[in-house]
Amino acid sequence: MKILKIFVLLCFISLCTACSSGTKLKYSNLVDRETRDRVEGALKRAGLKEEKIQSFFSAVDEYNNAVGKENLVQKMTTIDSGFPSFDSDKLVDHWLDKGGYVGRNCRITSFSLMGDFIKVGNPVPGDTTMLFSDFDAISAKQIFSGEEKKNYDTLFSYIDVEDTHDTSVLAEEIIKSWKEKEISFDNEKMHMVSVFMTMDDGLNKVQEFIGHVGVLVEDGDKFLFIEKLAFELPYQVEEFSDLQEVNDYLMGYYDKDADGLTAKPLIFLDGQVIKQYRVLD
Repeated sequence: MKILKIFVLLCFISLCTACSSGTKLKYSNLVDRETRDRVEGALKRAGLKEEKIQSFFSAVDEYNNAVGKENLVQKMTTIDSGFPSFDSDKLVDHWLDKGGYVGRNCRITSFSLMGDFIKVGNPVPGDTTMLFSDFDAISAKQIFSGEEKKNYDTLFSYIDVEDTHDTSVLAEEIIKSWKEKEISFDNEKMHMVSVFMTMDDGLNKVQEFIGHVGVLVEDGDKFLFIEKLAFELPYQVEEFSDLQEVNDYLMGYYDKDADGLTAKPLIFLDGQVIKQYRVLD
């Protein structure tokens, strides 16, 4: 347990370090009724089935109750930072006190919400070796099965790519792979936003993989970005005014390779690079 806790905290610290973008962030951990009603309304307007919405909030409550709602932000809050400064040590302690219960991560959460709007015409999974934690959670709670599970594996499997730092080349290879698998998205009001990262251990084929993913849903003239930060970290929803803010939030969060050893992360909106994609200084 101590080793796991240290690993979790190191991951959290690295994320916080990467988030000093100097921009404001408006976010919530989905504790308060006002924010929950707002998210529920946006999901309904996007055409999500009632049972999917309720299943999502049940998962949110499972996590929030495990770590203690009092340890989370109590309402939609604006901060002068790119990432909230919650007590990660306390959250992880509570999570481990529950046995590090099998919960959900970003991929499971996003596919649970978006799955009905994602078509996979040629479900041939690639390399899924590193998705073992996902599979353990999915199996333990029987979250996906049959064709749905195969689509999940196909969507999130790792993609062999050229050894290059040229993100335009990498984007083309990701798009090509998804076209071969006939992956498409069908919802104009709700979108999957994926952060593709590079896996390069110097020994095997270089790969691109979805290291983080969330669901972006329209809410009037705003966007709500729904995400689960990690198995052991909170659910979070942010409010953004436009897609440029979405890109900058995610790049500020995940572009943390200061030494430039791998290519920059790529931000995809459904099956294409987000038009507002840019690398931050």
